[in-house]
Amino acid sequence: MKLNIEQRRSLLDEGHKFCFDVAKLIIGGVILAGIMREDIDRYILYGWGVFFVIFLICLGIVF
Repeated sequence: MKLNIEQRRSLLDEGHKFCFDVAKLIIGGVILAGIMREDIDRYILYGWGVFFVIFLICLGIVF
């Protein structure tokens, strides 16, 4: 499928917004999971959360 310049720019702009929205949702999920009194290792929870948030923010900046 061939996309013209305007369609490609619009698609990349939506990808940018999507990456930032998912990063915000992960931040919220990590905070809520950290508040709950479950048997979750906090270092793993925060470590993976920070990793994926940084990854998605970098991916959003590239888009």
